[in-house]
Parts: sequence; C-alpha cells; structure tokens
Amino acid sequence: MRRLLSSAITCLALVGALIPSKMTLAAPAAGSLIKIPCPANASVDHPCKAVYFYGHDNRRHAFPNEKVFFTWYADFSTVQTVSASFLTSITLGGNVTYRPGIKMVKFQTLNNVYAVALGGALRWIKTENAAASLYGIDWNKKVDDIPDTFFTDYRFGSDIVITDDYDKNAEITAAPTIDQNLPSTSKSERVTTSRGTFDAEIITLQKSRFDLLTDTGDTGDCSNNCTVKSLSEYVAENTATIGIHGTYFCPTEYPDCAGKTNTFHGPVYNNAARMLMNADDLPIHQGPMVATTKDGRYFYFHRTNEFGNSVSAFETAHAATLSGALANYPSLVENGTIIVESEERLAETNPTVKSIRGSLGFNDRFVYLVIVRNANVTDLAYVMLALGATSALNLDGGGSAALWYEGAYTFGPGRSLPNAILFKQK
Repeated sequence: MRRLLSSAITCLALVGALIPSKMTLAAPAAGSLIKIPCPANASVDHPCKAVYFYGHDNRRHAFPNEKVFFTWYADFSTVQTVSASFLTSITLGGNVTYRPGIKMVKFQTLNNVYAVALGGALRWIKTENAAASLYGIDWNKKVDDIPDTFFTDYRFGSDIVITDDYDKNAEITAAPTIDQNLPSTSKSERVTTSRGTFDAEIITLQKSRFDLLTDTGDTGDCSNNCTVKSLSEYVAENTATIGIHGTYFCPTEYPDCAGKTNTFHGPVYNNAARMLMNADDLPIHQGPMVATTKDGRYFYFHRTNEFGNSVSAFETAHAATLSGALANYPSLVENGTIIVESEERLAETNPTVKSIRGSLGFNDRFVYLVIVRNANVTDLAYVMLALGATSALNLDGGGSAALWYEGAYTFGPGRSLPNAILFKQK
C-alpha cells in the first residue's frame, strides 16, 4: 500500500500544482475532493500534491494522474484542503479508476486496447471495427496509457467483439460520480418522491462485486423457540462485510407469539447447510421471492411457486447453484413498476402506519439495502423506485431493522433475528 500511495503522489504532482491555493481547512462530508495544505517550497513528491476522493465507503481514493481526474471533473474548483490529521483518519482505499465510457485505455507493456466499464472493469476491444464504431474513425488517438504500476487497480470483464457488446452511454450513465463506481457505499440520505421526502439509510452495492447469501439461525424447520442471532453474528459467521435484517417473524415480546416464538413463515435458504427452510410454503406463500445463484444471477419471482418446488428443481431449471433465497411480503416494485397497492397481503403490514421500514431491491447493475424512517409500505415502494430499483421486496422493520456496513451498524442493532441477508465481496 505504501508503494501505491507513493506512485499516486508522484503522478499527481501536476494536479497538485494546478489547484488554487486559496482554501480553508475543513472537515468535509463524504463525496468530496480533498488534499492537505502544502508548505512553502514543497517538493514535487510531497504528500500535499496528492488529491483524493473521500467516498461514501468511508475511504479516501487517490487519483493516479490528471488524466483520470479529468474524466470525472472539469476543473479543481471543488477540491477542499483538510488537516493532515483528518486525512489520515480516513482509511486509504484503492485508486480512482477511469470513468466508464469516457476513454479507451491500454497498459504500457501490453498492446490490448480496452473500454472501461463500471467499477474499473476493462473490456478488451478485439477488433478495429468495434473500436471505430464505438469511438470514431480516429479511435486510436483516444487511447490513454496506464502505467503498469496501476495494473491492480482494474479488473477484467468480457471481451467486446461487436458494437452491441458494449453500450458506452449506458456505462457513462451508470457512474455519474465516483461513489457509483465504488464496489459499495453507505449513506444517510433524504429521498424525494411524489409522496414526500423520506429519511433513509441506504447501502448500494455493485451486483458484479458481491455474492448475496441468506442464512437462518436453525438448519431445519422450527415451530417454537427458534434460534436467533444478531445481524453482526450472521455477518461474522459468513465472513461477510454487509448485511440487513430479513423476514417478518414472531418475536418473544409479542403476546400472540406465545408457543411460536421467533418463527417465520415463507421460504428462506440457509446457504451453509444448503437447506431451504419452510420449503412446504413454496406452493402457497402469497408473497414474492428473491433468489440468487453463485454465477451472479438475480431472480425476482412474483410468487414463491414460480421458484419451483425445491432447491434441486430451481438449480436444474437454471443450470446454476443457489446461493441465496428469501420470501416475504408484499412485493413493492416489479419490472420498474410499483405494484404494492395491489398486493394480496398488503393489509397484514399495517399499510397506513408510518414506521421504520426495510427493503431489498436491485436493477441490472446495483443492489439497494434500505431502511426508511416514518414511512408506510407504499412510501417505501416509491423510495425504492426513486433510488433506481426495478425489483424490490419488503422486509421486516420496526424493532427488527438493522443494517451492517464494513465493521459497524449503520442502523440498529435491533432484535436478534431468525434469518438475515448478507453480502460477501468477490
């Protein structure tokens, strides 16, 4: 890491020199550009020459050089000067990579030319025709060299053989800021919808960078005194880094839960035991189901009977190994349309009550883990759609709500849980 930082400082000497000097020391919020002040006669490789993006992943990310910087920003006007103690209090993360869709790149000692995709994924453009179609007949003048020192900042995606293999504009749109280009972020945010503005805790993950797992306290069906754990325990036992609470269940403090404490209805998959809890509910559960496979595919079923009648049936139908599956109710968003108000089990969610609500949603690129304050389930659906989810499932809420991000609760810890949803970085 020390070598990486040194390289970033050296390459950013020009950037540091060009930044206006009239700045005040501050403690800016995540999402800012930051650097430390330069002493008089600072050398070209002084740490003050490095500029960082302070991300919502609670890390600072150095710009390797001014070419990378200018794919994200037009100028240096928003760079803020901070104290050295503030800078060092933020964990150093990976370097900022080229913004997707803006430039083609190659490494100095390799001949392959790559388009850049979300998250710093390099996709080899295998033919000159494809390059010309994507970037114009002068495409070879639009290629930046990446020093071999920064090879490990990038990862590799599928090759581009024909133009349809890569949508340049879609890549640009997917990452309007560096935050969207990071593997994950965690924010406290006010989300504006047509139903009002709502305070929310939001974790956003790139689907391609994480495996979704589901876990349960028990490894078999349970009818009373079921095993419960804190969300942090589920995270630790699965060597995960991110998690959210799971389905509705019957907590011990509810009088009508006597004789069935900590039970939950609806199928939930225990990934370690490879067991689907409450599998008998698959044909009858009147709620949606999310399932994921180890090859990274996500499935959203309007009803659990669409999953199949068993794990083996699902795996055979989709030629893949199940990694996570969970059913709850009601469905919030399907195919980019809010459907919650037509759901059969809406009345069971106290639909007019404003309280703490939780949801899991996703689109073709991102997963959203969300806890919203002072909202009903319809409000929650509108929040998920506003964030970009094209599919979204209601989760438990209230005193069970919990979010875990990179070593700490960002909401909760809430009650101990009979099941949870977890994410492990690939």
